[in-house]
Amino acid sequence: MNINRMTWRSIFRLQQIYPKEVGEICNRIGLSESMLSNQNLTLPIDMFLNFFIEAESVFNDDLITINYARLAQIRPNYAESLGLMFLYSRHLKEGFKLLQAYINIELEGINVLIKEEQSAVKIQFIADQKVKHPSIYENLCLSVLAAFIRSKRFQIKCINTKINAIDASLKEKSIFNCPINLNSTETSITVSQSNYLKKSSISNPKLISYLSSIAIKILEERAVNTTLTEKIENLMSNYENHYNNISIQEISNQLGISVNTLRNHLSRDKTTFRQVFNNYKLNKSKNMLKEDLSVKVVSYKLGYSDPSSFIRWFISQTQLTPTSYKIGLKT
Repeated sequence: MNINRMTWRSIFRLQQIYPKEVGEICNRIGLSESMLSNQNLTLPIDMFLNFFIEAESVFNDDLITINYARLAQIRPNYAESLGLMFLYSRHLKEGFKLLQAYINIELEGINVLIKEEQSAVKIQFIADQKVKHPSIYENLCLSVLAAFIRSKRFQIKCINTKINAIDASLKEKSIFNCPINLNSTETSITVSQSNYLKKSSISNPKLISYLSSIAIKILEERAVNTTLTEKIENLMSNYENHYNNISIQEISNQLGISVNTLRNHLSRDKTTFRQVFNNYKLNKSKNMLKEDLSVKVVSYKLGYSDPSSFIRWFISQTQLTPTSYKIGLKT
């Protein structure tokens, strides 16, 4: 899994503004600073995330993963087609949907969901299970979109992040001048419905149509290699510690299909939503037990209010108690 040039060039921009800090980070992660000037650079996600793990202490900023695009002054003119597409959209609604496509193209292993509510719109970021530091990666994607929203002078109502800041002074606002909710169950941006539908006087429908067609083609090519079960599991990964909130209705909404359509697709794959969900939970529980977490902790992380309920469920799936499974790992 890799990140492509648009995102990595934002690090190059950060280097231009903060050469000393970026130099220190590059030295820590073993990356040559000269590589940042490569216009076509594609690097592994792990290295990209390691950059921001180190950046937290170098910049002394617990929220660097949210603030970096603004710190690097990422605006439409710095991101080529991504910026053009957002700048010339008829309104934020169109811009968000195109940004959703382009972020999915430039950043492998991320899903962007748009949820329209009565008075607000929420843009949510969900990292794939394969990403080692999902909360960091989700924040970085959020940062890119937040920078574009502010570049059009639209106010962000609030930002939600799964991380926690050590410095109490950071808990109220980010540099995007909006409240930030820490230790949330999701990574998302909320804007007002009125801004979402506000029309732009400089929109260019032909340009937008062309850029959109390119995005759709690339995403369709990628989708061929991703099974429906993998897509469902990627969405489920966003419910960390809150798996009891998962439902077929919720997942079908996020996939953009009806419950019956989802059931029919899974039936053709000779499985059911319940089986996919159980297999996902079972793999999560086994991994946590391998990490030597207690049965009680595992049960709560899976959303069970009572450990005995988790134990009964685990036995039904494996014919073993969680404790017996842990003992078997050591023999």
